[in-house]
Amino acid sequence: MGARFAAVLLCGASSGHVLAAEADIDIESVVVSGRRIENYRAVDTLTGVKMDAELRDLPLSISVVSQELIQDRSLNQLGEALDNVSGAQRKAGYGGVQNFGAYLRGFDASFLTLRNGVRDFGFYTLRDTANVERFEVLKGPGSVLYGAVTPGGITNTITKKPTTEPLIRAQAVVGSFDRYRGELDAGGPIAGTLYGRLNVAADDAGSFRDKTGVDGYFIAPVLTWKATESLDWTVELEHRRSDYTWDLGLPRHPNSFKVPISRFLGEPDGVNRVESTFVASTIEWRLNEDWRLRQTTGYAWTDGDYALRSFSGVQADGRTVNRVAYDNWEKSHSFVVQNELVGAFQTGGLGHRFAAGVEAYETQQAYSFFFSGLAPIDLFAPVYGAKPQPGGFVLFADEVTNRALGVYAQDLISLGERWKLLVGARYDRVRNKSVNLMTGALARKSVDEGFSPQVGLVYQPDTATSLYASYGESFMSVTSGRTASGDDLDPEEGRQLEAGIKRTWLGGRLSTTLAAYHITKKNVSTPDPDNPVFRVQTGEQESKGVEFDVAGSPLPGWDMIFGLSYIDARVSRDNTFRVGSQLPGAPMHSASLWNKYTVQEGMLEGLELGLGVYYVDDRAIALPNPAFRLPNYVRVDAMAAYGRGPWRVQVNLKNLGDETIYDLSSTNIFPQEPRSVTVRLMYGF
Repeated sequence: MGARFAAVLLCGASSGHVLAAEADIDIESVVVSGRRIENYRAVDTLTGVKMDAELRDLPLSISVVSQELIQDRSLNQLGEALDNVSGAQRKAGYGGVQNFGAYLRGFDASFLTLRNGVRDFGFYTLRDTANVERFEVLKGPGSVLYGAVTPGGITNTITKKPTTEPLIRAQAVVGSFDRYRGELDAGGPIAGTLYGRLNVAADDAGSFRDKTGVDGYFIAPVLTWKATESLDWTVELEHRRSDYTWDLGLPRHPNSFKVPISRFLGEPDGVNRVESTFVASTIEWRLNEDWRLRQTTGYAWTDGDYALRSFSGVQADGRTVNRVAYDNWEKSHSFVVQNELVGAFQTGGLGHRFAAGVEAYETQQAYSFFFSGLAPIDLFAPVYGAKPQPGGFVLFADEVTNRALGVYAQDLISLGERWKLLVGARYDRVRNKSVNLMTGALARKSVDEGFSPQVGLVYQPDTATSLYASYGESFMSVTSGRTASGDDLDPEEGRQLEAGIKRTWLGGRLSTTLAAYHITKKNVSTPDPDNPVFRVQTGEQESKGVEFDVAGSPLPGWDMIFGLSYIDARVSRDNTFRVGSQLPGAPMHSASLWNKYTVQEGMLEGLELGLGVYYVDDRAIALPNPAFRLPNYVRVDAMAAYGRGPWRVQVNLKNLGDETIYDLSSTNIFPQEPRSVTVRLMYGF
């Protein structure tokens, strides 16, 4: 396909001067309630609570990455937004698929995520940055609102919604490694009280990884109908098609650090064709000035034909990499419905912002793996062209279903002018089932119940300062393994204590948050010492840490976001792993800083210059901790942009020092991109 994309002006919302036209729209002109972000500084949130609330009133740690920052950094993958979230690290996706996972506050959050507050299983889901309005991360237990989640936190993507004013943005992107991309973002009134918005993107991209690449498209229309003064209905769709080369990265072996980061250990014919679709409907009925009913439904499905050419370990010589071939189909779907009542009221001089709801969801995965042998490959001198060996067979084929029903309530209580109390609770009942598709036999069936409380207190001695403390719990079903007596394993339980201080400076232009936390995860399953085929739940893990965040505009024209994190995440009790072992993917120290300066006057007025510095400490690579670790790194990124009228050009340089950097995936390590350049040409009004 190639260079023809360079001539196509397709677009998402752009940044800088082009974005300014949209930023100047009054918040009331956004059909579906928007949230303000000023100079990378968010003042409120759509994650962690279900009612309207400012961040300063909440005893929670919530990081927000704005659309402007995503555009300024020219992010290719949504997971890159985690670079600007303290206490968070990227987790590489499923063989190169455009999903994303996360390590949050030391714990593996897997690929479970939220999209506009709706659960997304995420393992197979294809995602894109084109329709992202903002990216939020709730740090710490989120089960009180979102059910079965890990105790480290959860990510939430907020998508773009229609505006009442006409909007069109277009951009073409050309980058290193033969990358071409186009985007379109258009919307406004359609007819009467019907408003719409459409985001489209198309990719034709090579990669710094040998013999790999991706070709695909993304389309995301959204409609809002203001049926009456009190009733709104929004329907949105996301669909992405992607053809990409299956790439697991590199083995968790010390010799992987001795080969170029471009080293590919699969086969060029291992191409996967995957389609992912998400549909959601939100109906909001305002009963009066204080109360409203809201129903949200979401349905997502993914269908893929996969040609997996995967390595399975390194032989004793340290260079011969064993491989297998799987030709398989994999499907997934998820359905969620939320019915919520949100409102405000007074009792005995106390102000309440209250939300209560019922949520039901189902996730299902079905897959069939056809196994064949595949010749090994030399880690240091690979030769490609091997074909799956004859005599293949279906190794396993399963259908795994999880169904849950949750009931929750949350109340933010104003105790006079200086105190805020947040209380909440949720009860979940989760049913898990696994069926062997080859035999039709029921392989597993279990029922888990969880009660997740939350309480937090905020004290505000003045209008700029909030001191807070909170306690929260989480739970997560354990769906693999059984005890020697044949019993299912109990859910993992998480508990967090957190305290911190939030403050605004310089008349509200700059915000800081300092938080300290202690998380304990119990019921971690480990091998039974008397019968290692089975499991016992004697394991415990804990994470203690401190985070410091700054965002805003210290001086006219200077926008910045800074994060600093200390994490001590370790095994605290286990009969297999050494107590004190560091949890994988959790750097003890990390820091990030992104600055952008916009020239305020003179001939270069409007010129934008950006610089980012990212530091991550070395990390444990697995449990038990091997002698080698992922090395620490410092990465430097830069940006320059200039706009005149409706036109804007932006140049991004990533990894200026050409550092060798690795991320973790579920089973392997995956290199980050070396030095690269991206050029964006944008047009919009």
